[in-house]
Amino acid sequence: MGRQYGERAGDLIRYVYEGWYQELLPVQGTSATMAAYLVQQEQYYEFLLPEALEMMHGIADGAAPELEASAFPRELGHFHKILMINSYFGLKGRPPEAATAAVAPEDNAIHCCSGAVILGPATQSGKAIHVSSEDQHFFPQEYLVTFIANPSDPRANRYTVTDSAGEIGSEHAQNVHGVTSSGYSGGTSGILGPTLDHPFSGYRRAGLDWQVGNFYAAAFATSARHAVALLTLGRPEYQAKSGNKIVIGKCTRGVNWVVSDSHEAFVIESIPADQNGVARYAVRVPGDLGETGSHYIVSTNNVEAKDSYNEDNVHDPAHAMCQHGSGSQNPKHFGLNLTGTRFWTFMWLIQRNHGHITPEMVQAWRRTHFIYDQSGTRHDFIEVGGNQTPVYLVPDAATLCWHSSGPAGVDTFQGVDTYVSMSIADDLTTFRTKGRPCEWDGPWDRLSLRNPPRIS
Repeated sequence: MGRQYGERAGDLIRYVYEGWYQELLPVQGTSATMAAYLVQQEQYYEFLLPEALEMMHGIADGAAPELEASAFPRELGHFHKILMINSYFGLKGRPPEAATAAVAPEDNAIHCCSGAVILGPATQSGKAIHVSSEDQHFFPQEYLVTFIANPSDPRANRYTVTDSAGEIGSEHAQNVHGVTSSGYSGGTSGILGPTLDHPFSGYRRAGLDWQVGNFYAAAFATSARHAVALLTLGRPEYQAKSGNKIVIGKCTRGVNWVVSDSHEAFVIESIPADQNGVARYAVRVPGDLGETGSHYIVSTNNVEAKDSYNEDNVHDPAHAMCQHGSGSQNPKHFGLNLTGTRFWTFMWLIQRNHGHITPEMVQAWRRTHFIYDQSGTRHDFIEVGGNQTPVYLVPDAATLCWHSSGPAGVDTFQGVDTYVSMSIADDLTTFRTKGRPCEWDGPWDRLSLRNPPRIS
């Protein structure tokens, strides 16, 4: 499958590789530093998910002519070029700079992926809806491909995903069991940085990157609960071979996964290293934050769980995951930060339409240019410098259809909705837009796993 992928999308894969290489090299300093990190990742996946490496090797083989013609053909081997594409968020974390362990500085990077699962009792049709968005800069991520995978592995599922060319999982994937997984950058506060003594400790340690996690869940989970087990504990052979008791989830620092099927939904929040260098995860379920009837759940780039599990998989109620970056930490407007505004907008839209929600309504929400605060008050404008500025053009606030990365009042057209996906588990159907949803013309693209074209 990977070889076919590489052969058919080789030119796009080359563009994505070149874009990420040019962006990541100033962060890493040298290609050798980048390669050393990728070797650590490769060793981790040998234990956790060798099938991911198999597919990446196939992509590298299939895209080899294009990768050889790249502007940077020899800085990395072809396989490591593909692994780099699938590890780009981890490589956005800086390499070690100090000999002693210290908490990393606040991450001020703008991440605003957002999504929700609305279970059947909250929808008009009784069918669960899973919606998510990938919100970053357009280049190089707008070189998108969509594929349906038909694995011959008896443990694996048929699944579909849209991703930047060369990725195997990306932000949103659905499989033939109706299991849907979406991934987001997560906690960034109070996380241990890497040290010179242990170059890949802290947030530089090897672990499961967010987009590969979506591949893992879609390709191998048969239910949402099974997906939670894979993304938090891994398979028994992973624990036996690696000596780890939990999966080390990461996305530069922390990563959130939202997983669902036709009946259940969960948010997994994980970080690679807390203040003491300990990896942690937590699992939220509908109702934990007061969701009406326990029928829906929301995630953005915040961590909101009130407890966690440590690296020995021991429940630790005293260590709340939310200390690593909740929606109310470092507030900018109305007591919320950038991603907190999206979180509560989703929460209130779902609550106020509970029992009547349709896919068309959710699509309309993704076009909205207002926000709700935690009290449920709607805001269309924010005063900036004495001017009433539309909230969607305020860079430190974020609407569900997000436009501005600054300055206030100016649409830079440099992002930020790469694409939006919505899946209906009962129908095995996924809908997608490309770019900012308010600018999408006509019905969303639709793909069904019930009668897909078969490419094996």
